[in-house]
Parts: sequence; structure tokens; C-alpha cells
Amino acid sequence: MDLLKNCRKAEILTPANTPVCEAGVFRDLGGKLRLLVPQTFSYKDHQFFMVVFYDSVSGLINCRCTLSEPSPESDDQISLVCTVSEVLHRNQRRQDLKVPIQAPVELTNIRIPSGGDIPPVSKIPAITRDLSAGGIYFTCQYPLAVNTLVRFQFRETDKPLLLAAKVLRWEELKPVKGVPQFGHGCRFVEMEMDAESELRSFIFRKERQLHQNRR
Repeated sequence: MDLLKNCRKAEILTPANTPVCEAGVFRDLGGKLRLLVPQTFSYKDHQFFMVVFYDSVSGLINCRCTLSEPSPESDDQISLVCTVSEVLHRNQRRQDLKVPIQAPVELTNIRIPSGGDIPPVSKIPAITRDLSAGGIYFTCQYPLAVNTLVRFQFRETDKPLLLAAKVLRWEELKPVKGVPQFGHGCRFVEMEMDAESELRSFIFRKERQLHQNRR
């Protein structure tokens, strides 16, 4: 499927949407779509599986798939041919999932646009509030002008991600224990495909956890 040409990662679920495992995604020499899974994965447990593909261009793609033709790839991994029988839902980039998450980050390599106030420190502690694959909202004690570029390491994912974001808007918030607070809505820039895939995977799992907790 051309829809999945930029996909490198997926999550496999049972027909009842119970998570089974994460999977790598690749094309074999014959052009077949394959999922790289642990050797212990039993593809015969169900007639079909639900698979959520993380595509850096198309976004999240939920599909009903059949899995077949196991092939050993290493001592602990096999690959399976994945045949997409139905595309159930697409969450395109412009419709990115947004999840609330409070995590400490440290803003570095801060580039202030001409005319903006330069903060008195080169590293600024901040707290994230909302996160999507397209952007982030964080709070800190200094107002950062629109178009300010910040970089930070996000450590909540399976592997830390070095991210860059541009400030689109800012607002003054209530002080916390006498310390000024400002909120910033930002758009991610310069994001590599693997980092976006990792971030989408994290956000999808987080959103699913929140949904299950609300039941």
C-alpha cells in the first residue's frame, strides 16, 4: 500500500483491541509488507489482527490484517507477511492526537527572533502540559517571543528524543509560589522520520491508557 510507504513501526492488537506487541515494518524483496515480531508471537491465535501503523506522513492508520508466511530473521525475531484487508481509520497529521502530559524538560539552544526579549539564562526548566506529534505546550518562568526556537530532550518515550520546536503563541499564567509562569504553544520543526514515529507511538499508547482509565 502506498499509504504505508513511510511506515517503519506498528502495534499489533487482538480483534478485541487488546495490545499484543509492537512490530517493525518493512518490505521484502518481493515487495510484500512484513511485520517484524518476537519469535514467541503466535500468529495463528486469531483469524485476523488489528494493526495500528505509525506513518510519518499519513499519520496513524488502523487496519484489519491477516498475518502469514513466517520467516526467521534472528534468534529471537521472525517476520510475517501482513495483508491489509480493510483500512478502518486514518488519523492524519492535521488531526494529530493530543494528550495531556506533565513532564520536566530543559530548554536549550534557545534562538530568539529579532526584537524578542532574551532570557537571563541559557537553560530554562519547563513543564510540558499537552503533547501531539505536531507540537507541544509547555510552561516556564520566562515569556518567549513568537518564532523563538527551542531544543529539549524528551525522556518519556522508550528512548530519549532530541526535539526542536518553534513558539507560535504565548500567554501569561498565574504565578506558582511567587514565580511567574508563561504558557507556550509550539510546533515541532526539523523532526526526523524515526523520531516522529517514536513520538506517535508514545502518544497513541498514552491516549489509549487515558481512554481505558476513563471507563
